[in-house]
Amino acid sequence: MIQLDNKIANFTNNDIVKTPVQINCENVNIYYGDNHAVKDVNMPIHEKAITALIGPSGCGKSTFIRTINRMNDLIPIARCEGDITYRDINILSKKVDVVQLRKEIGMVFQQPNPFQKSINENIQLPLKFAGVRNRKKLKEITEQCLKEVGLWEEVKDRLDRSATGLSGGQQQRLCIARALALRPKVLLLDEPTSALDPVSTSKIEELLSQLKKDYTIVIVTHNMQQAARIADYTSFFYQGELVEFGLTKDLFTHPEKKSTADYISGRFG
Repeated sequence: MIQLDNKIANFTNNDIVKTPVQINCENVNIYYGDNHAVKDVNMPIHEKAITALIGPSGCGKSTFIRTINRMNDLIPIARCEGDITYRDINILSKKVDVVQLRKEIGMVFQQPNPFQKSINENIQLPLKFAGVRNRKKLKEITEQCLKEVGLWEEVKDRLDRSATGLSGGQQQRLCIARALALRPKVLLLDEPTSALDPVSTSKIEELLSQLKKDYTIVIVTHNMQQAARIADYTSFFYQGELVEFGLTKDLFTHPEKKSTADYISGRFG
C-alpha cells in the first residue's frame, strides 16, 4: 500500500455500490490540428456516482471532459474520433442534436461565470430559452434549484439583485444551480473549486456528494485529497493517455501502474 497523507487516505466512499454504466467511452482520440491531445481512451462512467479525473496539467483531462457534451465543437481545429455511447447513441455522431445533448449533459467551469444579471435571471434564462414561460413554474424551479445547492436561505431576499455581488463560492453554487435547472442526467465539472477558498470548497464537495443521489457527476480536479474524499471512481491521465481507472479506494491504495503510484505519492506532477 502506498504511504499517503492521512487526508488522502480518508475515503468517504468505502461502501460504494456499483451502479450501471451510463456513458461508455471507447477508443476516444482527440486532436487539436496535428496535436494528438487524448489517445485511445476507454472508460466507463457510472450512473449516479462521482468519477474524478486526476493527472498533471496538460494531460488531457479537461479536453476529454469537454468532449462528453461536445464543447470541443466550439474549437475550429478540434476533432474527435471513437465512440462515446450515451443512451445507445454515439454522441460524437454528426446527427446528434448538440443543443439537446447539452440539456442532458450540463457543464460547470473552473471560474464561476454567472450572467451579469439578477440571481433569478441566471436560473430562468436557460429555462426560457428551452421554452418555459409560465411564471409560476419559473419561480418554482428557481427556488428548487437554489435549495438543491444550499443557496436559497442565503439569497432568497435578494433574488432580483445582480449575481456578481455574490461571493466566489456562492457564484459557483449558483452556476451549478443554473446547470441543474434544465434537469440534466449528467453534470460535468472542470476544476470547479480551484478558484475557491477552503470553506467554499468544502461546501461544493458536500453539495456534490448529495447531488450524486440524482445525478451522474464527472469532475476534473488537481486536488487528490478532493478525489479521495468525494469520488467513487477515479481515472489517472498522463500525457494524453488514460493510465488507470478504477474504484477510488483501490486506485489510491493499490494502484496497478507505477506511474499512478508515483503521481499519487507526489513523486511528480
